[in-house]
Amino acid sequence: MNLLVISKNSIYKELFEKSEEITSVLIMDEATKANVEISAILLDGESFDLDSLQQVRDLYPESLVFYKPRGVNSDIIMRNITRLCAAYKVKVLSEYSTVDQVVDEIINQITNKDDYLSKRLVSFFGTHSGAGVSTTTLNLARSLSNKIEEKVLVLSLNSWDPSDYFYHYNGHYLNDLKVDLKTQNLTPARLSEAVSHQNGFYHLAGNRDIKMQRFYQPNEIEHLIKVAQQLFDVILIDAGTHFDTAPTVQSYLSSNLRFLVTNQEEKGYRGYFPYVFQQLIEPTGGKSDDFMLIINRFQPANTLINEKALEEELGMTKVATLPDMGDLGAMAAYQKRLLYDVSDSYYTKNLDLLSNLIISECRLTEKEQLMEERNEKKGFLSFFK
Repeated sequence: MNLLVISKNSIYKELFEKSEEITSVLIMDEATKANVEISAILLDGESFDLDSLQQVRDLYPESLVFYKPRGVNSDIIMRNITRLCAAYKVKVLSEYSTVDQVVDEIINQITNKDDYLSKRLVSFFGTHSGAGVSTTTLNLARSLSNKIEEKVLVLSLNSWDPSDYFYHYNGHYLNDLKVDLKTQNLTPARLSEAVSHQNGFYHLAGNRDIKMQRFYQPNEIEHLIKVAQQLFDVILIDAGTHFDTAPTVQSYLSSNLRFLVTNQEEKGYRGYFPYVFQQLIEPTGGKSDDFMLIINRFQPANTLINEKALEEELGMTKVATLPDMGDLGAMAAYQKRLLYDVSDSYYTKNLDLLSNLIISECRLTEKEQLMEERNEKKGFLSFFK
């Protein structure tokens, strides 16, 4: 198939030409002279004027068209761009997408190719600060590492919270790797020495340099994730709540499984997250069903919102409810122990259900001991049939 690229950035053309699915990659002058059928078109906002959308559509009425915005500093402007593109049946890509991600997404869409399962990237987001994203991610990593043969890594990519206080962390921090990420020189060996290994999984704590909170770039976080994939089999990302930062958006763009963590505080499910979704996620094609819902610290009280109502408020399907462990949570934090290791079976059982989901979706290998225990249990139950 033939692809038309309207961009000053020559890297787009080079990357598309490496793909086996693409027959030829043309620029505008070449396309008009060649008189060939164009399957898809990439419009780079850095060099393409949206006033020319009508002209593009007149020339290629049946082609898939993708627009990559650049330098949009207002959600109102972004929403207007989205509406204008929708009128001309143009798909808007995320402004935070790197060149590689733009190329991958377009190829996946025009070929119906889905390689997301091979990525094994799972991201956790929150409706608001304090929803329990870090707690859930680290305890789930503990559960998952108990169950599978593969190596598990947690990346703490919430720029506002390093998440180094749940246990005795002895690794480096995201900001310690800033120069390596900026120069694209992070190596597997450097990352390996930076992470902490405890509780059966590996962990790179997040940013603890307050001045750096908004200074990470999309290509830096993409580089970190790619290097991490060379070392680890499955990566759980604590992405936080700030969808206006590169670490959180890159987590969203890179992952094939996305979970949204909330609790029964109204400021999250009704106050903060709806604005984030309407202004930052939805304009670039995001949908509520991109996420699976985890309800954290749930209390079955008549005065608080129930599980079903939370699903309806957020338009998502709940996959797990984690109970409020009360003083046990504070005790675990004080003792620098993960809640998974000190809590009762009800909490661990629900985390294990999430682990089972990830094992299935990411095609991970369960440990032989667990498989044997499950087979023994099946045999025991069949005795009573």
